[in-house]
Amino acid sequence: MLKRNLFFVFSLFIVGLASLFISVNNYNPFTASLYEFLFFYISFFITLLTFISIIIFYVKIGKSKSEVIYKNFWPSIRQGTILSLGVTSIIVLKGIRLFDIWIAIPIIIIVILLELFFQTKK
Repeated sequence: MLKRNLFFVFSLFIVGLASLFISVNNYNPFTASLYEFLFFYISFFITLLTFISIIIFYVKIGKSKSEVIYKNFWPSIRQGTILSLGVTSIIVLKGIRLFDIWIAIPIIIIVILLELFFQTKK
């Protein structure tokens, strides 16, 4: 079960990285349509989600040597999703020139509070 989930995350990382590479190399940002920007941000989100989830999962495995490995998988996916949503939303706001410090601070606070909320729901 864990091997299947890890294989899915790794393959999703490779697909997301390939689509991010394609969107960066094949689209002109000056003449790109809305769909091309949407494709870029979705592929960036998927790549960031899987990369952060893999890193968090392996850090948790390294820290806890005596615990069950599988119980760390889904919380690391959740934490990666929340963190990558925050980073992607900040990058989207920067891309449409609506980013400033008074918008970034509430997004960071929301990310932290969401994770604290899910950690209390066990």
